Amino acid sequence: MRRIILPGALLCLTATLAFAHYPGVVKVDVAAKKQPPVTFNHAKHGDTLVKSCDTCHHTNKGLTKAQADKVEVKKCAECHLEAKGKTPSMREMSLTKNPMHIRCVGCHKETKKGPMACTGCHKKA
Repeated sequence: MRRIILPGALLCLTATLAFAHYPGVVKVDVAAKKQPPVTFNHAKHGDTLVKSCDTCHHTNKGLTKAQADKVEVKKCAECHLEAKGKTPSMREMSLTKNPMHIRCVGCHKETKKGPMACTGCHKKA
């Protein structure tokens, strides 16, 4: 019995540690003064909806879920909140200038799934 339980427990612990940095649900609240925060199901998108992490994390080319705890994956806001130069700003309300709006709404339109209007993501509490 012990021969089965111990390896099973080690396997579960290893799997938990391997994905320790891969987020489940993320709250994006950088625009909270103007719009309600966005609750984003990162796990659902990462596990089933996109082919690779660099679909969204463009600075981490070739990144896989298994590697996510081994490399630094910056939050979008680190570059796009106080954006300078040609880097698009998350502070833009526009659907054509805000990088989150461009990426997320663009994908939703392309796949004909998911919210495409402001209130679909920015839900009042």
